[in-house]
Amino acid sequence: MKRSVLLQTFATDSKEDILKAALSTATSEFNRLWDERNFCLKFMDFHKKVYSNCKETTSFNSQIVCDIERSVWRSKGRSKGITLKFNVPRNCKIFDMTMPFVKFSLFSRNPISIPVVKNRNFQRYSNLIRSGWTCKTYGLTSRLEIVAYLSKDEIELPEKKNVLGIDFNAKRIAITVLSDKNKVLCQAYFGLNIWMKRKSMMRRRSLMQSSMNFSGLRRLRTRESNFVETNLGQMVKGITELALKYDADISIEKLKRFKSKGRRFNKIVMRMPFLKFKEILASRCFDKNITLNIVDSWHTSKFCNHCGAVGKGHDGRNYALFRCKECGVVMNSDRNASRNVALKRLLERRDIPDRKPLQISNMGGLVNGLRHMSDEVGLIQVVVQHSNLLMESPRP
Repeated sequence: MKRSVLLQTFATDSKEDILKAALSTATSEFNRLWDERNFCLKFMDFHKKVYSNCKETTSFNSQIVCDIERSVWRSKGRSKGITLKFNVPRNCKIFDMTMPFVKFSLFSRNPISIPVVKNRNFQRYSNLIRSGWTCKTYGLTSRLEIVAYLSKDEIELPEKKNVLGIDFNAKRIAITVLSDKNKVLCQAYFGLNIWMKRKSMMRRRSLMQSSMNFSGLRRLRTRESNFVETNLGQMVKGITELALKYDADISIEKLKRFKSKGRRFNKIVMRMPFLKFKEILASRCFDKNITLNIVDSWHTSKFCNHCGAVGKGHDGRNYALFRCKECGVVMNSDRNASRNVALKRLLERRDIPDRKPLQISNMGGLVNGLRHMSDEVGLIQVVVQHSNLLMESPRP
């Protein structure tokens, strides 16, 4: 698991001038190397081409030069400001005496020490270090702020009794907590306020675009991003608290790319902050010792968790309802999908004695991908595709 913390600094005027000059030199060197990157197919060819000249023109030490080269190689274009990275303990050291400060070795000699502000970010950084996180790299941004890149090894946690399934869609998030006997312990919804707020912002954005109010569009974009990130954090906090309350692991779908179904549908789906939600959820689960499982998204919204029949998913008359044509059960589509996500994880826990490989046709379709599970531990018979089954290559 990786994480970064931004630390504020207060340096003297002379040190600020030195740091700004070094960052300006690094940015200009970055843009110059970007122009020389052409006709290099491998990174080592690019490194051999520019390393000696870069050392002579900048006087940076070898670690900073190599880091600039890697940034250029991974970049997609020029930059207005870059972050210089320093490795510990060769080119960077941090001290915490009466006042914490970081010592950077920009050049081969004369390291520069920068005091760090003791604010909430520094307290968070200190708490993470005390809880077992390690920092092997520090970065210096164009605003003279320090980025601490923290890392911690993941440990294998014991399997909990219950499972919390999450169904993430454009308007809200549905969660269902299942016991190991397939009994529903809790069901809830999150995130409806995000959809309503973003819907009003979409109307305002359309008006600003028609009037060509570009400064207002930039402010609205920043406001929307901050609002979504704050509310995603609050949702994740509520979900993890429910997982701890019911002693449950968390399961979420592995969403794939969707097929284009029109401009309006693409606009709604592409605005789903799923990746941001997944990042925050993974980070909070790691802090609270909760296992986050990724299950296959195949037919999670289409099969009935009551009888196992696979249908179209939602009712033709009402998209929010799921209606099974086999057993006639009617329930909310989001609740059905979240329960199926949790149920898939419960079934993947069980060993299958008669495993058979999945057969794939020449057209790439599954031949025997649907499996009926036995009712050994009180689970109903459902139809799922198991990711732990062996794959059989298609016939030539």
